[in-house]
Amino acid sequence: MSKAALVMDMPESCDMCDFVDDEQPPRYGEKTLYCGVPGMGEDVTDYIECRPESCPLRELPEKIPELKSGYEDLSTSIRRVGWNACLDEILKESQNEGGASKTNPTG
Repeated sequence: MSKAALVMDMPESCDMCDFVDDEQPPRYGEKTLYCGVPGMGEDVTDYIECRPESCPLRELPEKIPELKSGYEDLSTSIRRVGWNACLDEILKESQNEGGASKTNPTG
């Protein structure tokens, strides 16, 4: 099966996540939050201050910085250029569709 990626703003905690399901009945008199990411379905009520380590959301990696001076072998240069171009394309697509991105959080 082919893979897909969703570009969205990274939530700081489960209660700020677009995937959280807060329509469940209260547990012990408190609002109950469930992770709505496919395959998760866990109770994440305790994660209102942070994201759990089991969170499947991952931040985009950083770009590889340009070489400031000196020599870089060709394969390293090609890898850097391709890596950065791939990240640019991912971020460009999310901006074109009105989504927020790392470089333009407001969309």
